[in-house]
Amino acid sequence: MQTPPARAMKFRVEGFGATCAGALTSEFLLYKQDLMGMVLRGLVYRIINSFIHTGGSAMRLEDYDLLYDLPEGEYRGQGVDGVRTVTWRAGRQLEIAVFPNVRLNREARREAKRRRTTPAAARVNARNQERHTMRLIEANFPEGAAVVTGTYAYPAQGDYAMMDVKAMAREYDERRLPWEMERVRMDVRNWLARLRRRVAKVGGKPAREFKWLVRIEEGKEPPLPGIPEKFHFHAIVEGPGLDTETVKALWEEKHGRCHVDPLRLTDDGAVQLGKYFCKQRTGGRWMSHSRNLKIVEPRISDRKVSRRRLARLAANVMRDGREILEKLYPGYQLAETRVTYSDFVAGAYVYARMRRRD
Repeated sequence: MQTPPARAMKFRVEGFGATCAGALTSEFLLYKQDLMGMVLRGLVYRIINSFIHTGGSAMRLEDYDLLYDLPEGEYRGQGVDGVRTVTWRAGRQLEIAVFPNVRLNREARREAKRRRTTPAAARVNARNQERHTMRLIEANFPEGAAVVTGTYAYPAQGDYAMMDVKAMAREYDERRLPWEMERVRMDVRNWLARLRRRVAKVGGKPAREFKWLVRIEEGKEPPLPGIPEKFHFHAIVEGPGLDTETVKALWEEKHGRCHVDPLRLTDDGAVQLGKYFCKQRTGGRWMSHSRNLKIVEPRISDRKVSRRRLARLAANVMRDGREILEKLYPGYQLAETRVTYSDFVAGAYVYARMRRRD
């Protein structure tokens, strides 16, 4: 058999490569189209499903919190087409929200939209922020993590009465005290960067093992006219090599005072800490966390709780709640319950918090 010239072999190889490349490109384009089609079909399904369950209204979970705002009332079963159950699992904590999956009338939709801009919405948002913070703590930080409260080396309270504004301004500059929130954010981020380097120094992997949650708050009243409010922050940090003394020293060596306590997750430790983190609802505040924290997503079910069980829960949640919920969620014990009613929507809204048994 005669061997073909090298030039001819080159052309054949190049032609084969072009054919393979063209085939792969075509397969990739088809796969891309199929993938985009799947995504679009999923989005359409979610929109239709949301439309069906809300009766064509843009109802959010917060809207049910706003509509069911009466601590006392009478359970009305007429108009309850089904029952929706929303759960959040974070660490040893389980939260449950049970409410009617009703087709809202036009008056109720208007009322829900109106209440989004009322003081009641601010209270609902504050309560949800406390619960969100509690879930972050439960889902990401172990027992014994460092709970930090830090501030700056501010003058003593009596010194403010002995100084005028100009003298106090010079005192702030000499002590390098912050005048605005942006400076405090920079100082806290630099402190976190030093902690991150400490984790890496002891052989840890900061991207995965160094976790933090921070909230900065500004004082409610300035000490003197023209002098900014005092700033402080709360934080939870956890990682290899971060003992109490290290966390405290890395803040105090550059800024001021710092207090560190170990995290306690027994009983309602995370719940109380979440409320403490979010206690200030006025004035300047800023909250952030590391990217490696697990965000607790809600799970929705329309078959977990029946209409009959919802009626029993609303009638006497203290008597029947433990029996019903602990049967539905074995291994958990009931810790907190709350039932509210509405003038615009039938049924009742039941919130329960459970804790895993030891």
